[in-house]
Amino acid sequence: MIKKNKITAAMVLLGMLGSILAGQGDRTVKGAAQTEPLKVTLLKVGKADAIAIQTEENTMVIDTGEEEDGEELVLYLKNQGISQVDTLLITHFDQDHVGGADTLIESMDVGRVLVPDYEGISTEYQDFMIALEEKGMRAERLKKAEEFELGSAKVFVEPPASCEIKDGEAEVDNNFSIITTITHGKNRLLFTGDAEKQRIRQWLKDGRAEKCDFLKVPHHGVYNTALQDLFEAVAPEYAVICSSNKNPADSQTIELLKKYNTHVFETKDGNITVISDGTSLEMKQDLEH
Repeated sequence: MIKKNKITAAMVLLGMLGSILAGQGDRTVKGAAQTEPLKVTLLKVGKADAIAIQTEENTMVIDTGEEEDGEELVLYLKNQGISQVDTLLITHFDQDHVGGADTLIESMDVGRVLVPDYEGISTEYQDFMIALEEKGMRAERLKKAEEFELGSAKVFVEPPASCEIKDGEAEVDNNFSIITTITHGKNRLLFTGDAEKQRIRQWLKDGRAEKCDFLKVPHHGVYNTALQDLFEAVAPEYAVICSSNKNPADSQTIELLKKYNTHVFETKDGNITVISDGTSLEMKQDLEH
């Protein structure tokens, strides 16, 4: 009888110890900095940008491709089970960036709409503005840098210092592109719109450049002399160029990236997905798309 009681007591103690350890384990997991996955998809939409950024409960879209790409972007989002876009960012108003925005606005619930602080002149821009008005929405025209959260990620958007065209200068609204940095755990992802030489040099001069793990290469991989300074400053492990077979990236741009040991992907070969777990990145490409 005494022996049985000793065994029973030992079992109770072991059970209590197991519960305590299990409780400690739970607290450790809950107290640790758990980072939900971040998924970035760059769609194969020709020489155009259409980018979806997802966390478990939030979605952001950067640019919407050409007019005919809007339906493909919406279809992709719905196939992902997404019914609402929390933030739509249009980097600038070229038709291959704003073209599908009206379709997205008309087809889905969209929260904030962020745009650079100037008026576009294209038909696609006008259609975008009409779609917003019909939904009772207004775009927020960014005059200064702003940071906000997207799930566990931090999004930092930087408009140019000015969207004014000086006398004698050609109108190149690529240089009005909003530049976006997304920080997810230890990972840093940089999206540069169609920034050309002037915009890149201004951004570098502002001193915001830091090493990044992922770079969406500016202006579809068109080479300019500021790219070397950009690539050297951010030294990306991975880079994606939004291009097409008809309009591939300049070979000079690709060779320059490889000089910095960057792994280069082009959307002309299929949709590209970037998965961040907060410490590392995984790159996937749908070559059959």
